[in-house]
Amino acid sequence: MRSPDGPISLHYEEVGSGPPVVLIHGLADDHRLWRYQVPTLATRFRTIAIDIRGHGSSPKPPGPYSVPLFAADVVALLDQLGIERASFIGLSMGGGISQTLAIRHAEHVQAIALISTSSSFPQKTRDRFHSRAATAEREGMGPIVESMIERWFTPRFRAEHPDEVELTRATVLANDPFAFATAARANAQRDWTDALDTIRCPVLFIGGADDPGDARRSATTFAEHLPQLEAHILENASHLLPVEQPAITNDLLLRFLSSSGG
Repeated sequence: MRSPDGPISLHYEEVGSGPPVVLIHGLADDHRLWRYQVPTLATRFRTIAIDIRGHGSSPKPPGPYSVPLFAADVVALLDQLGIERASFIGLSMGGGISQTLAIRHAEHVQAIALISTSSSFPQKTRDRFHSRAATAEREGMGPIVESMIERWFTPRFRAEHPDEVELTRATVLANDPFAFATAARANAQRDWTDALDTIRCPVLFIGGADDPGDARRSATTFAEHLPQLEAHILENASHLLPVEQPAITNDLLLRFLSSSGG
């Protein structure tokens, strides 16, 4: 069976008032990724944290999925909520969705904040997504969760914050393996580098110096194509910066959103 051609109704949680900001998590996560950002952002903004199609409490229709389909779901949510324009904060795959929104749905985008993400992937990364998808379909999420945790947090953070690591592990294990697999394959295909020049809104990039995804490479690519880019590389941090470095992440997000009219 194929996924519906049109968008679906996403699960979301909303708090605060002011200019709207939509938070988009990454692959295998859900809206709880933003547990340290939502209370802070909600002091100034209408803050909406979503579950992407196939994740959390959102519907999990059969695939295939695509990143443009994820973006269409977000646009449908904006229409549902009566929001004409919003700022978007996206981590990893959520950053890919945010780029898609800025490229294909620019009329709805005030600004985008990209965290631990890239515009495209080297082939070895694409191969890893496809391998994890196949493993999840055969054996469930158990065999792949630890390799994901090891990439998402530094060894020091894992040792000092086992409660945070366990919450993330539980979130990954709760994924429907088949929804995860089709989302992983969709994520592997994204390639927006050649279209980045069409993005005209302000862009913030935040990456971790210890992220195996190579945040400095991403920052260089974004800087080559995005004239309104502000970029930061955080030391002693890996992939899930909203959890590992919440204070500085919040500060950077607040300053960026306030200055960009978000």
